[in-house]
Amino acid sequence: MGTGERIPKVLVVDDEEWMRDACVEILQPEGFEVLTAADGPSGLDLIRNHSPDLMLVDLKMPGMDGLDYLKSVKAFDPEIVAIMITGYATLEAAVEAMKSGAYDFLPKPFKPVELRGVARRGLEHHSAALRFTALLHGEAPPTELHLAMLAHRFKAPLVAMRQCVGVVLQGYAGDISTRARGMIELVSQRTDQMIRFVDDWLTLSRLEQGKGMSEATEVDVAEIVKDVVERARQDPWAERVSLQLRCLASPGTIRADPSSLDELVGNLVDNAIRYTPAGGTVTVEMDSSGDGAVLTVSDTGPGISPEDREHIFEPFYRGQAQKNIPGTGLGLPIVQRIAERHGGTVEVQTAPGAGTAFRVFLPRAGKNQVAENRTVPQACGEPA
Repeated sequence: MGTGERIPKVLVVDDEEWMRDACVEILQPEGFEVLTAADGPSGLDLIRNHSPDLMLVDLKMPGMDGLDYLKSVKAFDPEIVAIMITGYATLEAAVEAMKSGAYDFLPKPFKPVELRGVARRGLEHHSAALRFTALLHGEAPPTELHLAMLAHRFKAPLVAMRQCVGVVLQGYAGDISTRARGMIELVSQRTDQMIRFVDDWLTLSRLEQGKGMSEATEVDVAEIVKDVVERARQDPWAERVSLQLRCLASPGTIRADPSSLDELVGNLVDNAIRYTPAGGTVTVEMDSSGDGAVLTVSDTGPGISPEDREHIFEPFYRGQAQKNIPGTGLGLPIVQRIAERHGGTVEVQTAPGAGTAFRVFLPRAGKNQVAENRTVPQACGEPA
């Protein structure tokens, strides 16, 4: 997490101490502040005093159970995102949890990667809801407000669809045939693509309006890049390729918006992984140019044709070779807009059959900032 960025708070309410400790051990290294409570009343006190962004709630607790607790919380903090966790996973429990306002449902025992994934999705949803509320009650221009309302109304039913489909795929509705599972998995994939599209569309629109970025702070580039690569390794698509991280020279710190820089790196790495055939290699390389940080993301994919290369930074454009690969056509335009908002540049080197490399240069001081040309030495860590 970049310097100056607000630390998200997660509350874990579970009567089992080992489960509370496990959540702390999994989420705290990811940059979350984790609060814990052993019962519903204690959890309500923490909600009132600390205003967490996300809560993980055990469904079966003595006294006040998870559903009653969730209803009590939603009564005075409707924006909080709740994840229901339980070892008694049933279709009825999952449906009841979602009716009570739960964002998602996580059965025990779960893997660390599953908890990290649902926590990140929940926090993204919370941030989007807060932005929408701020626009609704603030001085937002009509265009921006209408866009936010449209995105919100698209995303809410999509998230509900993903929850219901997930419940069926996890077996809470009973056994399903192999053919039916394949069709439901396709619905799940397409729903995720639509949610990503709405998010990307809103992000790009705000960037083009000169918004969508927080105040620049001193950001450790290597820290953000390593976090993105580590998350990318947890993506099933990444299991098909060799994902390597190299540090030629410490990029040090730059003036940047941490979340936007994270999104820039994430889009480039995600694109490279998805467009690289199984057995190929994706390399993320960090370097310093003296007056700025340099990031290069290269792959051993099919490359980009000269015809497509002229249009890759245009919104919604997708080349013929990429038609069968899931994507929104907005990732590269977002990368370019974020780089330009920081006073940086994006270059591409590619040829059909020879892979692709995107090189991003970001100056030490962001656009319209006074350049101090100072670099705090940072350890790059061992190449992966």
